[in-house]
Amino acid sequence: MTGPAFAQETPGQAPAQAPGRMTVSGEAKVVATPDMAVLRLGAQGRGETAAEAMDSTSAAVSAILARLQELGVAENDIKTTSLNLSEERRWNREQEVEVFEGYLAENIVEVRVRDLDSLGAILGDVLDEGANRMQGLQFTLQDPREVEDEARRRAVADARAKAELYAEAAGVSLGTLVTLTDSATPIVRPMDLAEPVVMEARAAKDVPVAAGEIEIRAEVTMTYALGQ
Repeated sequence: MTGPAFAQETPGQAPAQAPGRMTVSGEAKVVATPDMAVLRLGAQGRGETAAEAMDSTSAAVSAILARLQELGVAENDIKTTSLNLSEERRWNREQEVEVFEGYLAENIVEVRVRDLDSLGAILGDVLDEGANRMQGLQFTLQDPREVEDEARRRAVADARAKAELYAEAAGVSLGTLVTLTDSATPIVRPMDLAEPVVMEARAAKDVPVAAGEIEIRAEVTMTYALGQ
């Protein structure tokens, strides 16, 4: 918690000087239930040639995209975020040379799932369509503005309450608000799988997930004029 900062006149100054000031910070958080998930998943394939590796990966991703649309995911909620093709080489210790082993292709898409009730089924179905890479699962809000505004209101109220308390304790009156600075409002996601995970083919079953809650935080800095 940041304490108040007071600006006071120095002895000997003329009484016409500007009044003192006090700067305080306020913070608040609002807990909300997420209504959207963002997935980053795709397929990885190998082949003796670059074309074989890419064709294998493309076939899996095409099946994944088709299945997502069948499950009701809108086309504009799906976008490609990563497409990679590289050689695979292995170090031969006996011969002390690199041995070429083929090519590796990877295609990752980002998917926004607006119906969280269907998330488990979507995860299960894309596995059956060939998904074997998962790079992230995040829960968020489709429109966070209302919750962000509530967090800002509470942060301002917190700063105002501190200013009133400090002014009373210092024996001065709280004047008008001089400045107010708003910092960014990050959304803290309780579930964020950032490390890539290799997914294995499986029978069609829903994948259990729990959305939990997210915290929207706001912080402000406010400066007040002080009276006598």
